[in-house]
Amino acid sequence: MAFFSVIIPLYNKQHYIEDTLNSILSQSFSDFEIVIVNDGSTDNSLEKVTAFTDNRIRLFTTENRGVSAARNFAMQQASGSYFAFMDADDFWYPQHLEKLHQTITALDHLSVFTTLLEVERANGIYPANYSNLPGALIQEVDFFETSLSKTILSPYTTAIHKDVFSVIGPFNETISNGEDTEYWIRIGFHYKIGLYNAITARHTYVPGSLSNRRFDMSRFEDFNRFTEPEKSNPAAKKMIDINRFSLALKCKIHNDQANYKRLIRAIDRNNLLPKQRFLLRLPGWALTQLLRFKSYLERKNIRLTAF
Repeated sequence: MAFFSVIIPLYNKQHYIEDTLNSILSQSFSDFEIVIVNDGSTDNSLEKVTAFTDNRIRLFTTENRGVSAARNFAMQQASGSYFAFMDADDFWYPQHLEKLHQTITALDHLSVFTTLLEVERANGIYPANYSNLPGALIQEVDFFETSLSKTILSPYTTAIHKDVFSVIGPFNETISNGEDTEYWIRIGFHYKIGLYNAITARHTYVPGSLSNRRFDMSRFEDFNRFTEPEKSNPAAKKMIDINRFSLALKCKIHNDQANYKRLIRAIDRNNLLPKQRFLLRLPGWALTQLLRFKSYLERKNIRLTAF
C-alpha cells in the first residue's frame, strides 16, 4: 500500500498530461501510486497516458460524467493512506510530496494538509493571493481565515487522510463550477489544516477553460447548504459571503436577477469591502465593461482583486 494516492481526473488534456505526469514521477518522495480516471476523453489523452510504463500508474476509463465523478471514482479505487489531489494540466515541483509528507509527520494529529500555489496566467506566473498566512513554515491554520482571498486548499496542492472521504463524503456530482470550493468548505467545518507555507505547485494557464462556458446557475454551488453552520462561525460566514458576492456579480452580468437577489439577501454587507459593495450596486452593463477593462489591465501585468 502506498503512502500517497495521487488522484487525477482526466478529460481532453492531451497537450498537458505528459508534463503533469512527468512532474509527479520526478518527485523526491517516491512512495505513491497515481490513480487516473480517464473521464471519456475524446482526444489523445488516453494514448498519452498509456505511453508511460511506470507501474505506479493505475488507469481507469469511464464514460464522461464530470470531474467530481472522476475524483470520487478515483478515491474509491485508491489504496494509499493519503489522497493527494492533482489535475491533469497542472505541475508539481520536485519536492511537493516530500513537503506534504514532512507536514503530515510534524502535524500528525491533523487529517488535511496543503502547500501553497503559484498561478500561471496569460501574461506571467504569480503567487496565489492568500489571506492571514502564518509566519512559520509548518503551521496549523483555519481554512476560512486563510481563504478570504483564495482558498488555501486546491485540487493541485491538497492531501487528505483516506478517512476524510468517509466523514465528508464525495464531491458533489450535481455541480460543475465551484465543486472543489464546496468540498473544501465542507472540510473547513470539520478539520483544521496542516500548512506547508511555501509554493510547491503551479496551476497552469489553459485557454478555453470552464470560465468560457455559457452561464448556467444550475451548474454553480449557491452555498445555501451552509446557511446554518455559518451562523456559529464568523470566519466561515465571511469567506462564504465573499464567494456569494462573486457569484452575484456573475448573475447580474448575465441578467439573472432572481438568483442575484437571492444571493445578496444572504450576504452580510459588513463582510464585504467598500469597493465590493459598490460593485453590487452597478448595472450589469457597467460590470461587463469593468471586466473588459480588468482583462486589459491584466494583459499589461496590472492585477485587480475586487472581482
